[in-house]
Amino acid sequence: MSTRTNLLKLLSENTGLYLSGQKIGQELNVSRNAIWKAMQQLRDEGYQIESKPSTGYRLKSKTNMLTVDAVTGDLRFPCDLQIFDTVDSTNNVAKELLLKDKPMIVIANKQTGGRGRLGRSFASPAGTGLYLTIALQPEFDLDKALYVTMAAAVAVCRAIETVAGIKTKIKWVNDLFYNNKKICGILTEAQTNFENGKIDSLIIGIGVNCFPGSFPEELADIAGCLSQKKNAFSRGRLAAEIFNETMIILKDLQSKAFLREYRTKCFVLGKNILVHPNLSDNAIKARAIDIDENGGLVVEYLEGRKARQMETLTTGEVSIKLDN
Repeated sequence: MSTRTNLLKLLSENTGLYLSGQKIGQELNVSRNAIWKAMQQLRDEGYQIESKPSTGYRLKSKTNMLTVDAVTGDLRFPCDLQIFDTVDSTNNVAKELLLKDKPMIVIANKQTGGRGRLGRSFASPAGTGLYLTIALQPEFDLDKALYVTMAAAVAVCRAIETVAGIKTKIKWVNDLFYNNKKICGILTEAQTNFENGKIDSLIIGIGVNCFPGSFPEELADIAGCLSQKKNAFSRGRLAAEIFNETMIILKDLQSKAFLREYRTKCFVLGKNILVHPNLSDNAIKARAIDIDENGGLVVEYLEGRKARQMETLTTGEVSIKLDN
């Protein structure tokens, strides 16, 4: 493990107590310079660490820490909760650990191989976001998989409003936006049984940009966050509320009641968009008209040989962008 990870573990085990630099160095077998660098890294990630001359360092608050205690107090449904500091992907971990008797939540402080839709990478810097996967074994058919992504989007919107007091919008089909920037992505994966047409296991990956983080240069104008103030709200509580709202909607998924709320939150409706058929580079101008009862995006083409024709798009075959 890294010096940062080991230092965080040591401070967490002694929360509220001062540890001298000498003791930390002996426990971790690292230099004072390495300790200082790791300490600064943790502070940059939002951990409240106090230093006192001739005394040492202590972890003052767990406000922004992802711990079992920070999550379980707000959970309303039974689950298996797994929390890690760093993983390649919470979806990958969930696939390996999923049990049959109850849903699972896998949470990480950082992902090194986070993935989004269509295999794109999902930037997951440490300490500033919430990266979690909800894994379960549902009792509905394969054709309901698209609903799950849309249901999760509504659940995340609800949770963010409850915890942070912020109203977010949805870009069909799986992205959430705030202040015209993307703050959340959702990736749903399913392991299926082709003999009975049922879903054996469902993996819902959710990444939320909570506070300012270090993103690649190409994402600087695209990625946003919920609050510019670190520790403005508890990431642990947000994780719990996302799970709660997801379970509430999934229990009534067949009724499609969530679709009305999804439509009201979907900001592309009524807007001109660019449709990329079969995920190609070719773009066709269209207007987003509605979301049908199957979760498809109904569009009217504005140009080309399909001009004035209506078509229903499904997530597996297109990508869309707003036409500015």
